[in-house]
Amino acid sequence: MDKESSVSLSYFDFEADWMRLTYYVNRLQSLRPDRSSGRAKPHKVCMMFAVMELIEQGHIQDNKIYYDDALKKRFSWHFMRLKQSNDTDSPFLPFYHLKSSGLWHLKVSKQNTAAFDSMRSATDTKILSLVDYAYLDEQLFVYLKSPSTAPILRNALTANLDTLEDQYCRWAKSIGKSEKTIKNYVGALKYSIPNWLNDAGVSKQSLLSISSYYEYETIVNKTFELREFVAKDKQGKGMYSSAINSYRAFLSDITQVSAKQDIDNIILDSSISETQKAVMVNTRIGQGRFRDDLISHWKGCAVTKYQNYSFLIASHIKPWSKSENDERLDPFNGLLLLANIDKAFDLELSALMKMARF
Repeated sequence: MDKESSVSLSYFDFEADWMRLTYYVNRLQSLRPDRSSGRAKPHKVCMMFAVMELIEQGHIQDNKIYYDDALKKRFSWHFMRLKQSNDTDSPFLPFYHLKSSGLWHLKVSKQNTAAFDSMRSATDTKILSLVDYAYLDEQLFVYLKSPSTAPILRNALTANLDTLEDQYCRWAKSIGKSEKTIKNYVGALKYSIPNWLNDAGVSKQSLLSISSYYEYETIVNKTFELREFVAKDKQGKGMYSSAINSYRAFLSDITQVSAKQDIDNIILDSSISETQKAVMVNTRIGQGRFRDDLISHWKGCAVTKYQNYSFLIASHIKPWSKSENDERLDPFNGLLLLANIDKAFDLELSALMKMARF
């Protein structure tokens, strides 16, 4: 196989893998939690959180999820954080009902099949006596074992508990936006801009309902062409543009689109060897030698010393987009940070770099 064919194959392998990951992100975002009380109950999400933690900690090493004390304790820990009003700590319910997701499967022995099939409701005793273990789609299990993809899937779960608007507001607050600014942005994205788009016959949906980065970009490009938008944005001193850019940054964060674009560029760069590409791709998605070196050096978050590595990001001091290839792999150009600190660091660094240009 020649070099060009090898690059092409690597590119399409990456595209296929990204599509599979996106499939599981979408599935985990729509677990269909119980909403009989008028809101989403957290049981299914808490069970998945518990499984993810036990995989990360090495308690679950094979694709077999036993209904044991370790699982129930981790479920209860998450449940106590997310429960509301009269929610009950019942881990047997999601252990059973997650099978409706199509991602979660129950292994039942032949002698228990008839009794299991006749179940009308789950109980702790029935799960213990009739179910051998649960297991996930094999590819999903592989993704949950990877430190680069597990955080993406963990983030996807939160979509079951609140709307994109809720998530965006929480994200904006976490990066330092004031309540007043967030309120103005929400009004622009939910009402003002969609009304102008509707009047122009483009779209009438709230921009805060869009979860696809590329769908958002398509609509936003049309927005900037609207005469009314241009006039109102000028009158509002750029507030509407700022709102659009803010939600774009939010979508980029939750879909990891900027990382994908960087990886595409690496794979298609003929000046980089295949070995170097593999190292750089691993570095960009937060695993590989660069991340390992930062973990070895910092032993936890460089600021807080927090040591659950699945929540920590291998962050570049000199931004990836501004770095040379050797700087991108240099551990002395890196910090291990919690996600919110990493975001604050990026924003502050960007502001300083802009000031330096003047």
